[in-house]
Amino acid sequence: MERLSDGKFGPSGKKLADLSDEELRAERARRRGQQPADEARPTLQRVRQYLANLELSPGASWPEVERAYQRLRDRYNPQKHQGHPERHETALELNESLGRAYQALRRYFRQ
Repeated sequence: MERLSDGKFGPSGKKLADLSDEELRAERARRRGQQPADEARPTLQRVRQYLANLELSPGASWPEVERAYQRLRDRYNPQKHQGHPERHETALELNESLGRAYQALRRYFRQ
């Protein structure tokens, strides 16, 4: 499963600040294609993907999910990239993706 570990993105493994505009567009397009529609309770495969998006292993607990979400939300805060429109937009999309993963996992753990 793909992970956002250590702030690296896509096949190049670069940090957000080091990606070219073309690499940013490709990464955003790739991530948009991976985002499934919201469901009442996500499938096990989607739960695993959401956990991977939060840099967690499949056996993660709810407190681990919360800590990982907060850590990644802070790391990819769009305000840190205000000076570069492409990076800012990518950070916004990553934050939205992290939020969707967190919300789906919350539904999964609470039911």
